[in-house]
Amino acid sequence: MPVDFEAPRIETGEWEGQALPRHCRIAGRINPRTSPVDGRDYAIAFVLRLPVGGAWNGRFVQLGGGGSNGATPTALDHVFASDTTPLLRGFAVIDTDGGHNAANADPEAGGSAAFGRDPQARRDHFFNAYDMVARVGKSLSAQFYGAPMHSYFVGCSEGGREALLMAQRFPDHFDGVLAGAPQFLQPMQSLSSVHGLQALAKEARARGLLDPDGQPAIHKVFSDGDLLLAANAIARACDGADGLVDGLVSNYRQCSEHRVVAQLRTVTCPGEKEASCLLPGQVTALRTLHAPVRNASGDQLYPGYPWDTGITARRAGFRAWWLGDYAKLKSDSIRLHFSSNMLRMVWHDPARPFALKQGAAIALGYPYARSPADPVRAWPAQSGNPDDAAGIAMINDTPDLDAFRAHAGKLLLWAGAADATHSLYQTQGYVDRLGKRYGTQRGNFARFFVAPGVGHCGGGPGPEKADLLGALVKWVEEDKAPEAIVARGHVPGEEANEASPLAPGARNGLGGTYTRPLCAYPAHAHYRGGPIDQAASFSCTQAETTL
Repeated sequence: MPVDFEAPRIETGEWEGQALPRHCRIAGRINPRTSPVDGRDYAIAFVLRLPVGGAWNGRFVQLGGGGSNGATPTALDHVFASDTTPLLRGFAVIDTDGGHNAANADPEAGGSAAFGRDPQARRDHFFNAYDMVARVGKSLSAQFYGAPMHSYFVGCSEGGREALLMAQRFPDHFDGVLAGAPQFLQPMQSLSSVHGLQALAKEARARGLLDPDGQPAIHKVFSDGDLLLAANAIARACDGADGLVDGLVSNYRQCSEHRVVAQLRTVTCPGEKEASCLLPGQVTALRTLHAPVRNASGDQLYPGYPWDTGITARRAGFRAWWLGDYAKLKSDSIRLHFSSNMLRMVWHDPARPFALKQGAAIALGYPYARSPADPVRAWPAQSGNPDDAAGIAMINDTPDLDAFRAHAGKLLLWAGAADATHSLYQTQGYVDRLGKRYGTQRGNFARFFVAPGVGHCGGGPGPEKADLLGALVKWVEEDKAPEAIVARGHVPGEEANEASPLAPGARNGLGGTYTRPLCAYPAHAHYRGGPIDQAASFSCTQAETTL
């Protein structure tokens, strides 16, 4: 493969106040070319950082991307749900822009998703870039160190999808794979986005909530106080199922819509809207957003979402993804502006360019109910090549991990129960399918951990900080399969942009940090007695508590 390299250089520096080890920085571009479709320059860019001076720990890690990728790689990213970066820990680290960058964006052709016009850029984004970068990075690292090494892939969201891609399609590349909130059904999740946005728009129109352009002001449908009412209702319905009323729903599988709706009815306004109640239309919107999405034939397009008290989170939470900043004139909902880009420019083949200013209207009018439930039929390739079809190449849900298992690979999956974009139910469903295929052997090579109250790759009132990579390393190198991973959280008010009285111990005078065990699915953390701010006071159980 053709590769253009920048001149390698030794670098030091800091990362969030911590001194980075001296390392050799190698940047390059794989397969640089000019597109015959849009005339723009493309390449698979990467940055590899190799610790020197005895700082290398004998390991290589590739970091996954996020969103639709396209960011200039740095290889300095932190590991999601952690306080550190692998480079600080001595890993050789590589990452990539996925085969396109900001120079390929076009505001008249879907913005950052404009790369979807170029078939090779689509293939690079779907799978090819991560395979090529893994090959180049591991080869360069082996030449540089001249020693054997363990290799890992770590990612969340789009990076989590890439992680599953590696275990499924390129099973020999990595010894350990860490997949957080993997968006392995993203084309179908885009249909979930427009479905929910249209429900919010319906409620906005019914209440006369319009932005300056006359579009439904979906960010005004719920105030922060309204979301707090909903969170309190969820807590009353389900919080005690884990043995402790602390604002976290650890036993999320017992938190049914029936229980939650019964509590929502107690705070439903009998008449006009007041701060102390929710309108019937708001309750309907919440139920719609949590329910599975179905097409006109009644077939499920995408699973629903858990009811979780982390709905109050501002960072990486319900407001950011579904609604947008309440104080702004127009909604900056991530889903509102991301779904139309991907639906029109990347999932659809050929791409259907549009001006970014049309994006919101496209999302609010998209005919999701006409979509087939089968991704292969929903998102075919014009060429007939499966590698060009989003409905095949971007649906990374095969439970066939025979080759990865034979390679002695270990797969650690995790998700936040308050994730408002990629439902943990899709990941749970995938793990259940692994269980059907491998039975009791599934836990020998694939385990899943859920963080209550945690949003998309972090954020929220739940325990969002955990050394997941360290747990994976122990599993791979010491054969110590994790039953529970200790995670840390903060009570509201200690971190900016998080304000909810539902954090652990808020009703018990607890302040500062707390810890909780994240349990290997299907177990959940249950309070056994002792200080409620310490993980040791909880144990992992599969037993159910009757509410």
